[in-house]
This record gives sequence, structure tokens and C-alpha cells, in this order.
Amino acid sequence: MDKWINHNNFAKVLALIISVILWAMVHIDSGTPVAPTTVINSKVIDNVKIQVTGFDSEKYVLYDLEPDKVRLEVRGKRTDLTTNFSDYKVKLNLKDIGPGTITLPLTHELPPGVELVSMEPSIIKVTIEAKQTKEVPVTIVTKGSPGEGMQAGIPVVEGAGTVRVTLPESEIGELQKVQGTVDVGGLTAPLKGKSVKLNAYDKQGKVMKNAELTPDSVDVSVPINKLYKNVPLEIKEIGELPAGYVLASVNANVEGVAIYGSKEMLEGISSYPVTVDLSQFQGTTETRYKVDLTPPDGFEKIEPSSVEVTVKIEPAGQRLLENVPITLLNVNDTLTEKFLQPANAKVSLTVYGAKELLNKLTAEDLTATADLSGLGQGIHTVPVIVKLPQFVQLSEPGKSLTAKIELLPKGKPATTTPEEEKSPDSETPETPPPAEEQPGQNSSGGGAGNPGGTNGSGGETGNTGTPGNSGNAGSSGNAGISQNGDKTEADS
Repeated sequence: MDKWINHNNFAKVLALIISVILWAMVHIDSGTPVAPTTVINSKVIDNVKIQVTGFDSEKYVLYDLEPDKVRLEVRGKRTDLTTNFSDYKVKLNLKDIGPGTITLPLTHELPPGVELVSMEPSIIKVTIEAKQTKEVPVTIVTKGSPGEGMQAGIPVVEGAGTVRVTLPESEIGELQKVQGTVDVGGLTAPLKGKSVKLNAYDKQGKVMKNAELTPDSVDVSVPINKLYKNVPLEIKEIGELPAGYVLASVNANVEGVAIYGSKEMLEGISSYPVTVDLSQFQGTTETRYKVDLTPPDGFEKIEPSSVEVTVKIEPAGQRLLENVPITLLNVNDTLTEKFLQPANAKVSLTVYGAKELLNKLTAEDLTATADLSGLGQGIHTVPVIVKLPQFVQLSEPGKSLTAKIELLPKGKPATTTPEEEKSPDSETPETPPPAEEQPGQNSSGGGAGNPGGTNGSGGETGNTGTPGNSGNAGSSGNAGISQNGDKTEADS
């Protein structure tokens, strides 16, 4: 023990312990605090984003803040100036602020022990506008081409097919449509339940960035089918009906069919024929029967696969339709046309068909035309083409109808009149010498009437003179009008 006490290092340690105890006793007894050394620093924080509070976004729209960030200069102890920028906040309070443009102060929130030196900017101008909402139907378009030999059908939107579009009052009037696009490129099977993002477009076709869509996407299905084409049915009749009967109507329960095939094949087809054999019908009847349809050569499928055809048979009848006007086609603008035969530019036609149809016919249901293409000045005989309603025909279909027409330069009178167009038969014969007077008669009987003109009937025979009176002269027949082989009654 004496050895440790006499050691030099032990003495030093003991002296240090005694010194510390004495220092502590002095300070505890005096109660005087020791002031620490304080160091104040400053710090600049750029691009602090403005946080908007109290804004009613359901009723109003806030246009982009400009600027939307500020610069802060703060000061404080080094230990208080944190490096976490989220502790430094700048706020814009828009509670109870309605539509309009207004300048408002910015507020700040800083970490404890830190104070603001400056904030740039410290105020900001904002524009607020009320919103309007409109319900708009959804339009879906496709892009891309399906797989080889396939065709995309019309996209189907699941649900109501409409969305609510909310826009500022100043923009709602520019809303044109809500549209989504679905890609069908390379598809060979139907697309089902595809979620499609929607956008609102203005009248210039641009996306409206301020639009809020509810919902902003919809589920869409797109049928993918083989290539097809809709073509009308063409009903053709073969065979003959029993004598005295005609067709009154032939109808199918569909107007057309869908034919599936390649693009090249579809381009070459315009109708699908259905044949009706008339020889299978006997007497007056209305018959419904089924006709199976098969795809034409080179095509894959036809829909529907069958049609129902209704054939109605009626007794035949004839009817004379008078005063059917002749319409001239392709008249030369530099010429004036004049009908010579028939002079009234009308024809009478005897038609043949079902009595029920004939009873309803009028002259307006028929059309007669004469084509003057390429004809110049002079007298021309041109064919008259008659167009009749379905299931009605001319009684003498083999006969040709013609019209004689004179073409003259405009402003020049016609050189020929219908009355001058007489056949040799129409020349008036010489008047026979008077017959010898018979006893009891002052004069001979009336002279024979003059024969009629071309195709006309002869004149009436003069009345026999009564005793003492001369007979009346027979009236001459009026010229008949040629109607190209048709029977024409001459005026008496």
C-alpha cells in the first residue's frame, strides 16, 4: 500500500479527482448557470411548391397558378435548420373564395426554432371559375386491321353508354364529343370487356384538358367477323303459269342476305338470285314456301340460310290506258321539237296483268320516252320505250311503238303539219255524177261520205232525200292517227 501511495502517477490522479470535486462544489453552491455559445445561420430554400387549401374543387375550377413555387430565406441555429425540405411549407387558403380573379397573401409553416427572413412572391393572383356538368354519349372508334379475312364489327359499350363531363362555364359550349379508341390490329376473335380510356374533344378535335369525366373509362366489346357483304335478293321467275293466270306479286320475307368471303370475291357480287318456278302453281292461289340458300361458288357462308317466298296468282285481264304522255330525252338545246304522229304527244296502251293490279293503274303509273340523242334538223321516226309497273306488260309486247317528230332551229315554224301527212289512201275521190231523178223525188239521195284519213274509218253515208228535198251530204271521215301498229279508233 505504501508503495502505491508513494507512486507518482497515483498522486496525479488523486489530485485531478480532488480538483473536479472542488469545482463542482463551488458552482453548485453559487447557482450561477453557464451560458452556452449560440451560432445563428441563414438558409435559402428555392422552389417551395404552393399548397392550395380550402378550395371547393367540386364546384369550381382553379386555373394554373403562376408561379406555383416560391423562394424562402430563413434563419436559425444550425441544429434547427433541417435539410428536409418538406418541413418548409407555403400555403394558399381559398376557403369561401368564389368565382373571379383575386390577389391573395401566401402563408408559411417552418420547423421549430426557424424564422422567416423573406418569401418571394408573398402574394399571388388566382382565377376561379364555376363548373358545369353535361351528360354525353360515348363514341368508340377502332384502329388497326383485324387478321387476314376478318372484319371488325361495331364496338359495343357496356353499361349506359354515357358519361358526365364537367368543364368550366366558358368551355362547356365547345364540347363536341367523348371518344375512346380500341386497337383491333391482328385480332381473329371477338374482343370482350376491354377497358378503354376516354377523352373529351372540342369542336376543333382537340383534347379538352380541363374536362373531368365520370367515369373516365368504359368497358368495350368488339365483334370480329369474317368479311361479308349485304346484297339484295333478286327473284327470278322460270316456267309458265296456266293459261289465263298471271303473277300478282312475288315477295320474300327478307330484302337481302349477308355473304361471307374474301375481299376480292365480295367486290364482284351485287345481288343473290332466288328462282321461282311458276309451272308448279295451278289456278288462283297465294303460296308461301321455304327456299334454302347456299353460298355461291367461292364464298364461305350466307345468312340467313333460308328465306320464305310468297307467290300470289290472279286471273289475267286487259285494260286500255289512254293519253300516256311521251317524254322526249336528250333534246338538242338549239332545236325545237314538234310531234307529227301522234300529234298530241300521247299514246294509248293496252296492258295485260292481274285484274287487281290493272284496276289500280293510272296513266301516271306508265312512262313512255323517246330518245333524240344525236338527231339534227329534219323529220325523224324514233322508238317509244314504255316502262310498266312490275307484273304488268303490254298486251302485244312484240309490237314496236314509234313517234314521228320534226326538229327545227329555234324560232323557225314547222314546215309540216299532221294534217298534211296523208297517205295515198286518204285522197278524196272524184264526186260521182248526180243520179237520175226518180218519180216523186226532187233530187237524188245524199252523196257518199268521204273516206277517212290514214287508218281512219270512212265517212257516213248521206241520208236518203225525201220526196221534194235533196239528201244531206255524207260527212267526211277524220284522219286516223297512226300509233305504230296499235289499233286506233278514228274520230267519226
